[in-house]
Amino acid sequence: MSNLFPNVISPIRIAGHLLKNRIITAPTTMHTASNGEPYPTELGIRIFEARAKAGAGLVTCAGAEIGGARNDGVHCSWDVNIPNHRNRLCDLVERIHLHGAKCSMELIGFLPDGWTVSDGCSIMGWSMGRGEAPRSVLDKFKQDCAETAAALKDIGFDGILLHIGHSIPLAQFLSPLTNKRTDEYGGCTENRCRFPKEVLDGVRAAIGKDMIIEVRMSGSEFAQGAIDLDEGLRIGEILQENADILQVSAGMHNPDFMTVTHPCGFLPPMPNVFLAEAFKKSGRINIPISTIGGIGSVADADAIIAAGKADFVVMVRALIADIDLIKKGLEGRQEDVTPCIKCMRCHDSDNYAQHMQCAVNPRVGIEHVLERFDAPTRHKTVAVIGGGPAGMTAALTAADRGHNVTLFERDDTLGGKLKFAAHVSFKYPLAAYKDFLVRQVEKSTVNVKLRTEVKPEVLAKFDAIVAAVGAEPLIPPIPGVNNAKKAIDIYGAESNLGQNVAVIGGGEIGCETALHLAGLGKNVTLIEMQDRLAPDASKTHRDELLTEMKKQADNLTCILSVRCTAIAADSVTYDAEGKSVVLPADSVVISVGMRPLTETADRFIGVTDEFAEVGDCVKARTVEWAVKEGFYTAMNL
Repeated sequence: MSNLFPNVISPIRIAGHLLKNRIITAPTTMHTASNGEPYPTELGIRIFEARAKAGAGLVTCAGAEIGGARNDGVHCSWDVNIPNHRNRLCDLVERIHLHGAKCSMELIGFLPDGWTVSDGCSIMGWSMGRGEAPRSVLDKFKQDCAETAAALKDIGFDGILLHIGHSIPLAQFLSPLTNKRTDEYGGCTENRCRFPKEVLDGVRAAIGKDMIIEVRMSGSEFAQGAIDLDEGLRIGEILQENADILQVSAGMHNPDFMTVTHPCGFLPPMPNVFLAEAFKKSGRINIPISTIGGIGSVADADAIIAAGKADFVVMVRALIADIDLIKKGLEGRQEDVTPCIKCMRCHDSDNYAQHMQCAVNPRVGIEHVLERFDAPTRHKTVAVIGGGPAGMTAALTAADRGHNVTLFERDDTLGGKLKFAAHVSFKYPLAAYKDFLVRQVEKSTVNVKLRTEVKPEVLAKFDAIVAAVGAEPLIPPIPGVNNAKKAIDIYGAESNLGQNVAVIGGGEIGCETALHLAGLGKNVTLIEMQDRLAPDASKTHRDELLTEMKKQADNLTCILSVRCTAIAADSVTYDAEGKSVVLPADSVVISVGMRPLTETADRFIGVTDEFAEVGDCVKARTVEWAVKEGFYTAMNL
């Protein structure tokens, strides 16, 4: 294995600590692993321990609070000051060290009590801050940072990640867009860097030279008047003095730039590496550089380091999708790595369903429960009806547990509703996941029967049936609706649409359909009854989606709070505040939701002793529910 990717597994010594390889795991939102405790729970410890066990050289944890714990009802807030609150943090350190990794703790630069660098700044793009922080607040924050870092060293941590990026309050000092101060902390680059550098210098003085300090900053914020690459390099030069690693990230935590900070399908793979490369090759930065942002394989990590673009690669979402990513990669089995679809469900777990989630890894958040599952006492014959994500997941999981599985699919290929992704540029991560599932089924013991619409009586010989027959588009009772095409049918046949397209329905799928067609150069008008677009999308994806739609404003128009009343061959009529409006349209596309094929699935009730329905035939939802239900059902066979 060592000869396959020699660069990424090369050890390196930083601040006296020998890191066994160049893979760093980033801190991640895991607030749902906390119930307000001022220390990590067992589930929280397991999340970070698993990354050490997976083979990372440096594991960065998250949750320690600068200045003492403050429970806001959502976030982890760990107290490093009270001795008996440190006990679980000591456990966390030892369990990371057990697997040969070094451990670091993120200190995120939130000023206390809602203070920001200047009046008018927001807190992570959420709400307006309290205003310009006075000197007394800044002096106390510096002291708290130093004392927190010193406590972490006493606990046994090998390093800290000081987060001064993404326009969080401390990072706002660095940016000319947000820093409007007129004292010694505002104005030129050196002044804007002064306070973050004072924080950094104070931390170094408190912990000495034998603890790793990694500093996260935005190499570019990508906003007009904000930090650009040239300014980022000047900032990096100043901050490097008391840092050991400079992590070059990007963007800002607000709706317009979240997709830069957390790259998704709207950007190409690994879009931010060029920033780290510029820092690395500038000749002006004299400490190691780490890069971050949508890096999903050991092969890519090795190539980045081999090309001299960075010294370390930071990843986390890819490891949430598949904790065995490093092991599989080093064994030359990248095709077996579950790809991250960059949907941000994991990031949004604290405000979405209140459970740590991953759309493609149903084990996330319940690993400790799965350890209790015994192997099946009897290998059963299992029929799975439907070759979409729910059916393929159920089939693969059941086969992996030793059952004899037959998968029936009425189409001539597997993939179900995910097949549309192959035709949409910004859905390339989802297309890769569909291909992964198909590839895994082909490599498995699952007996696949394509072009087979199975009847209940044929399955009487099986021990169990799992129905995953999906859903079909809802057809609204609009006069002339037969003149419209279903959104699901236009992918791969976009050339059959006219130049001016009306899309009826502004949910997540309708918005993505409209954006896709606008990206192909169509003039698109989206019509929605509600006053809000994509209310069914998770928070971060919705922000990213609406931001991309705004970029297509020249040929994408959205009309909200109106009701479509008629569809003709060349127009759509809608009612707006009691007035009838006729919109000319060469083509009309309907996307108002999906209807679960529950009746089709119910036909198989009673055929076998064990029966379950999974995925969209239960309720039309996102891919994560299909994967989760397919997995849960198969685990219980």
